[in-house]
Amino acid sequence: MIKIIGKKLASASLVIIILTIPGFNTVAQNNINSQTQKGIDALYNFDFSEAEKIFDKMIEDSPENPTAFHFKSIPYLWLYLDSKDDDNLKSFLSYSEIVINKAQQLIEAEPDNPYYHYLTGTTYSYRALAFARSEEYLNALWATKNFFSSLNSALEIDSSYYDAFLGLGIYNFAASQTAPAWKWALELTGISGDKNIGFEYLNLSAKKGTWSKIEARFYLSQLLSEFYLDLKTAEKYLIELNQKYPGNLLFKLAMAELNIKKNELTGAEKKLREVLDSPDTLFKQIKCYAKFSLANIFFFENNFDSALVYYKDFLESSSDNHFKGIAAFRSGLCYSFSDQTEDAKLYFEMTSEGNPDLDEDRYAKAKSEVYLENPPDSVELKLQYVNNLIRSGKYKLAIDSVNSVLSDSTSENLKAAALLYLSDALYFNNRFEESLSHAITAFKIENSESWIKPFACYFAARASHKLNNNLDANLFIRYAGNYSDYFYENKLKNLLYSLSYSINK
Repeated sequence: MIKIIGKKLASASLVIIILTIPGFNTVAQNNINSQTQKGIDALYNFDFSEAEKIFDKMIEDSPENPTAFHFKSIPYLWLYLDSKDDDNLKSFLSYSEIVINKAQQLIEAEPDNPYYHYLTGTTYSYRALAFARSEEYLNALWATKNFFSSLNSALEIDSSYYDAFLGLGIYNFAASQTAPAWKWALELTGISGDKNIGFEYLNLSAKKGTWSKIEARFYLSQLLSEFYLDLKTAEKYLIELNQKYPGNLLFKLAMAELNIKKNELTGAEKKLREVLDSPDTLFKQIKCYAKFSLANIFFFENNFDSALVYYKDFLESSSDNHFKGIAAFRSGLCYSFSDQTEDAKLYFEMTSEGNPDLDEDRYAKAKSEVYLENPPDSVELKLQYVNNLIRSGKYKLAIDSVNSVLSDSTSENLKAAALLYLSDALYFNNRFEESLSHAITAFKIENSESWIKPFACYFAARASHKLNNNLDANLFIRYAGNYSDYFYENKLKNLLYSLSYSINK
């Protein structure tokens, strides 16, 4: 789906829709709702065999009803998004066409029923995902236009049809993050995206939706952790989802990723082990991402031998190019720490296999080109070691270690980087005045890499906010916006946005 909501979510998309079919008596309607909910719960728990039994029985009982066909299509979509197996794509498209045709017939009979417009829009939204994954971009744009139109039709009929806000919310947020190079394509549909509207719509669906709450809360957990840094609320949603659907590997992976962001590596490793030890053999790419995340944990713990095992496994087994660049780069660093220069070079050369649209892979490729000419020296490796200490939550040890690096550093660039790491560790150690001071000192160093100054502005803004000096915090945020074309630019823009949101809300 996207960095696009936390990057790895392109491997699977979660779905749920409303069922309100008029024309049945109350007892029959309640039975349909009950059976649909059971099928939905089975889907979310990745028990596709049970879900299929339920929806096949619903189709047998009411073949004119498109709802069960829709749910029956969903596992094929998820599996295609995970592995790009053409058979799954064909099955999904076949069932989704049935849904659209049956829903259109019912719209002609009952044009003022919002459900049928909603069902049509939801189906088109998933077709857009499938077409984008298969790189059929014109079909994806056409499906996007239809899904947007159908969901708005549902809201025109009933403005309190909160489940329809889910798809519109996801679209608005995702479209607002689209790279400028693709803006022209979205303009062909006559649709523009708005991040704030998207977030508002998702909240409405999560709080007031009927059947869309599960999916809305999952997406909100990703937006809250990635764009708003509200890790507490994100964690609340993910705990609920994992408790209710223990068989869902995507929910487990998302929980592990949140734990890594919180520098709680032990909890993250436990969840990742659950994903890898699961008997589920369908979602191979989710398990690949779990290997990558587990490798990152070992890397952040400076356990380079174990990190190498999982990075290599990820690089060999992943069917996507996402994160292959950073995995190869960190593999090269693992070898560099043990002075195996030739092995390190082999992996630095592999970083071109990553996804250039991702900050991590773009950084890995650029940095590897430097290291192929001039391998990382002892000071650079010490800085990486310090950064790993911060990522593993060992802030006091990082502070002590970076001070020794500062005394060893000879270049202005490495000194500036060391000061930023020190500022970062001090911030997480609740020493905000010192964190601010070192961020400003790093900013003043002229001969440094292009990423130093904008990140120094962010670190200074973050510390100023903690010191209740929001005037300075906003000033640093605005100043950071003057910079462009630097490592992890997309990540920093999200950090700046979340900090600004927190200050000014």
